[in-house]
Order: sequence, then C-alpha cells, then structure tokens
Amino acid sequence: MLSNQENKKICFIAVNSAWYQSNPALYYLRNALEGLPYHFEIYEFIPDEPLFDVLSTIVSSKADILCFSAYIWNQLYLKLLIPEIKKLLPETKIVIGGPSALGEDYKLNDSDFIVKGAGEGVFRYLAENNFSLEGGIYEVPAPSLNTLPFLYKEEDRAALEGKLVYYECSRGCPFHCIYCLSARDNRKELRFNPESSEDRTRLYDEMEQLLTLKPRTVKFVDRCFNLNPDLAHLIWDYVIQMQADCEFHFEIFPELLKEEDLTLLAKAPAHRIRLEAGVQTVNPDIAKACGRSSNWEKAKKSLAFLCEKTQVQLHTDLLAGLPGQSMASVLHSLDELASIFPDEIQLGSLKILPDTPMYDLAKQKHYLWLDTPLWQVLRTDTLSFAELSTLNALSKILNLYWNKKEFNSEWRTLLDSGKKASQLALSLLAYHQENHIPLHSISRQERYNIFAMVSNL
Repeated sequence: MLSNQENKKICFIAVNSAWYQSNPALYYLRNALEGLPYHFEIYEFIPDEPLFDVLSTIVSSKADILCFSAYIWNQLYLKLLIPEIKKLLPETKIVIGGPSALGEDYKLNDSDFIVKGAGEGVFRYLAENNFSLEGGIYEVPAPSLNTLPFLYKEEDRAALEGKLVYYECSRGCPFHCIYCLSARDNRKELRFNPESSEDRTRLYDEMEQLLTLKPRTVKFVDRCFNLNPDLAHLIWDYVIQMQADCEFHFEIFPELLKEEDLTLLAKAPAHRIRLEAGVQTVNPDIAKACGRSSNWEKAKKSLAFLCEKTQVQLHTDLLAGLPGQSMASVLHSLDELASIFPDEIQLGSLKILPDTPMYDLAKQKHYLWLDTPLWQVLRTDTLSFAELSTLNALSKILNLYWNKKEFNSEWRTLLDSGKKASQLALSLLAYHQENHIPLHSISRQERYNIFAMVSNL
C-alpha cells in the first residue's frame, strides 16, 4: 500500500487573494504527511499572475501530486489553470479541497480527488494509500483541532515573513448567519482548554513561535473569537504583554463583549490589536431574518468604548442586500455606526454563496445576483439594482474619505453639528459622479479639496 512513496513528490499550491496573504490549509496538509516518506514543496501565487508563468512553475516542479485549495476568490483562476495543467501533465494527479471544491467543473479526470470537509483526515488517508485509490469525492473525519500539531515550522519563515499569517483556536460557529459559509458548520471545537495549565503552556509556546515567523499580521480565523471569553482573555492578555512588532487581528461578535473584556482591551498598546466587528445591520428584524441575534444598543456602547477609551483598531462591517433591507435601512445603519467613529467602516454587498441558506432564500424571493464569483447581489425584493449600485459606490467613498483616517477631526465636527454621515457620503459621491472623478487612485490633495468643498468646512 505504501510502496514507491519515497519517489513521489507533492506540490501544495495556493492562489491567494493578495501577495501578503498566506494559506494555512497547505500547512495543515503538509503536516498531515508526518512520518510518510513523500517529498513536498509549497507554492503560493495570486490571481494577477499570468497563467503561463504559473504553469511554467508548476510543470517545472515535476510533481506527481498537485494539491489545490479552492475558494471564492480563486475559483475562476483554478478553472482556467487546472485544465491547462491536465494538458501538459496528463499523468499527474490532482487533489482539490476547500469551500469551493465541490459543485464546480475543474475538468478533473477519473483518477483525481475532491476533498469534502476538513482536509487533514482525508489527505492522510489518500497519502497512506499512495494516492492509488479510485478518484472521486472523499470525506474522512478530521483529527480534533486540539490534537493537530502547531501549523508552522521554522523553515516556513522565508515564505511567511512580512505576510498575513493565519492561526486558529476554534472551529465552528454557533450563530448560523444564513449568508455565511459557516451557516451549516455545527462543529464546536477548541484548540485549547483555558482551565488546563498544560494547554495554556502550549498556547503561549505557539504564540511565541508565531512571532519567530516575523509576520506582518497574525490573523485569528475563528468565526467568533470572543465566544469563549476565558480563552479570549488568556490570548488578549498574552498579546498585550508580548514584545511584538506585528498586529493581531480578531473577528468578534460585539454583543458578547463584557465589561471585563473592555477593561482588558483598554490595556493594549497602539498597533497591537485589531478587532473586526461584523455589525452587518443595526435593524433587529433584518438581523433576525438572517439568523442573527442582535442587540445594537448593547453593541454600540461596547464599540463606542473601544473607540473612545482604547488604542485598539476597530474595523466594522455592514452588508447591503440583506432580506427585507431597504435603502433607508442601510443608510441608517451607516449613520449609527459612524456615530461611534470606528477606524474603518466597510460597506459590503451581500454575496449569494452556493451551499448557504441565503442561496435558497434568494431563489425563493427572486433575487438577482452574479452567476460567477463573487456572486454579488444585483437586485433583491426590496433593493433595486440602481440602489445597490449607489451603495456599492458609497463603499468606495467611505474608503476614500473615512477609512484613510485623513479627515477624522472634520468628520467629528460635522457629525457633532448634526449632519448625517450618509448625507455627507452621498454628497461626496454626487460630486465625484457629476465631475467624472474616479472613486479610486486620487491624490491626498485632491481628496482634501473635494472634502472641503462638499462639506463647506
């Protein structure tokens, strides 16, 4: 069953969304080969790279097995890349996994493998069988998260230095928001038991190992990092006390923040902690229709404290296109969020992702959306295409005039005087459109001139 393994080479291939990104899935699969005599290499590309150049690198690797992680941001690229690989390397086997591995035609053949679900168990199983099993879809229970070895090795530093490095302490999400890929993920796994001294020691050791990689940012991929407050406190407290040159990014559910969380986060030095708060909407009825429990007033107080009393960087998310959401509702959410002055406001458009409950609801309500990644919504039962186009443009205005933090004092003066953030943003958008000014790549001086003119400061 294991014969000739020592002669086989495996290449793990990622197509990341940007040059500073990395792909933790490849490192998990690499570690799943522990004790098996394969040779392996890791290659990471971005979608902007010419297909021919990527093909040249892959073909020159002379690999027997090529492994890909498929996501919404690289799905189209892989659908172009893999068929060309099959032309040039007809005997090379493909293993593809990830959220976008199923339901798409990558032009695989009968000897190739599609991984369903978490990949560590499946990949180990295929490797132990020398990748000689019949091709097709495979699903094997993955080892528990708390049994997996630390993701990275010392030799990974060359590839990861200066990049966004991912790390996880939990798998699964209890909130089941209908538009999220985790809506049907019922796992409740913790990597560390905060009450175990052995686990705490292992956690601190892994945190220190992360620093040796010299990352640009350490991003915890937990869907709701503060779901387990004891573990969150351990990590935040350790991060605050570390001697670190990088930033630590956590995605939180703001309604779960408690006074002790805020007191602890107030101790964080500048540029150490970045929190991403997925508000999405301040309307409780719309949130409920999405499967979210929402208490905006509670969340607002906590987020305002973070903005006023801490040095934490706060990134906040809103979504346009949610069930039952009107233009006025989106703008009201923007005004409410702006009133607490977060560092960043991202106004995103709903994505109708396959294999989510939102996909089924969108069909029932006759939504229109792009049929290709990123499946951006085009029309809902309550928002027209013209309104969604305006909101999409408004998100770019926020990037130009809010998220760059060049006009913080001006925004505060305007909002404190009674002006609405949405009104000013729409006025800025109108000025750009009337004067045919692009919504990107304009100089700081031009931004200043436009902002001063529109706001009458």
